[in-house]
Amino acid sequence: MKLQGLRALVAIVDHGSFSEAALELGVSQSTVSHAIAELEEELGVRLLERGRFGAVPTPVGERVAAHARDVEAALAAIGQEASSHREELRGELRVSAIRSLAVHVLAPVMRSLRDTHPDVKVTVREVASWAREPLSHLRSARVDVALTMSVLAEDVLFWDLFVDPYVAVVPEDSRFRDGPVTLRDVIKEPVILNNGPCSWPMRSALLNLEPEFRPAHEIAEDSTMVALVARGLGVALMPALTVDPLPGTRTLPLAEQVDRRLGVAVLPKAMKTPAVRVFLERLREMFPDCAVPPLRAPGGGSRHADGGGNGQLVERPADDLDRAQVLSDVQVLGGRVV
Repeated sequence: MKLQGLRALVAIVDHGSFSEAALELGVSQSTVSHAIAELEEELGVRLLERGRFGAVPTPVGERVAAHARDVEAALAAIGQEASSHREELRGELRVSAIRSLAVHVLAPVMRSLRDTHPDVKVTVREVASWAREPLSHLRSARVDVALTMSVLAEDVLFWDLFVDPYVAVVPEDSRFRDGPVTLRDVIKEPVILNNGPCSWPMRSALLNLEPEFRPAHEIAEDSTMVALVARGLGVALMPALTVDPLPGTRTLPLAEQVDRRLGVAVLPKAMKTPAVRVFLERLREMFPDCAVPPLRAPGGGSRHADGGGNGQLVERPADDLDRAQVLSDVQVLGGRVV
């Protein structure tokens, strides 16, 4: 079985067409078609249904694609393991992130990794704040790490990085003073909320305050919310990291403490991938109070920066990393597995 066929299948499932899959793989469309034909002939099943509007996987094709993703991930981990043993790290690390974390967390981490591990290529998949999307990308092996809001799933490891407080974005000439404002005062104005999970903690707080509360506007894009405020159409209640102020607006703290928990999620099996461990260690360095545990490397070594500023990895005696060790580390550090 050729890897080219498996990679072609994954690309077609991701993009829904042979032509876009060919662009991603950097080959001709006929090469992709030939690879799929060979794979289907070898397996003796139809993997894709072709139609006027693209290609979709058959039920067995969907299952084969999931295994193909695991094969690709395993091959990447093998290559990274070998390179880390040579005290170098190379390969691809795929990260999904909601927009605010992509801007304020992922970008600085990518810059830091570029300086210390230039042969690690970080590819970014920016996602909406919908809770199911980052988890879907992890489970389907489209990404190795997800930066997202708190998630609840038995098969995912999640660690808090920090909390992001909600603020009120008000028109510049509004009646509010430049100090903390109460939610009870804010809801006297037309309220603008995000229409996804980003607003759930705030919705809960507002409904506890006023069971009949309904927002005046529910908006998907953060920039649109702020633009409505600038036009005097209401007050936006938003997480602080999502606010890009516009002229004609002011951002005020809230008297009440309402926040969202932001963190990093991985599948347990990803913890054996060297680039994932390096990424998590860099998060620990940047956010010392976060819940990411100290990481131990397979083969009896704990990987740490050598202290000389060159980002080399140094072996230290340690037990093999497995799920039990991860669970233990999380409990010690006050994190949680969800």
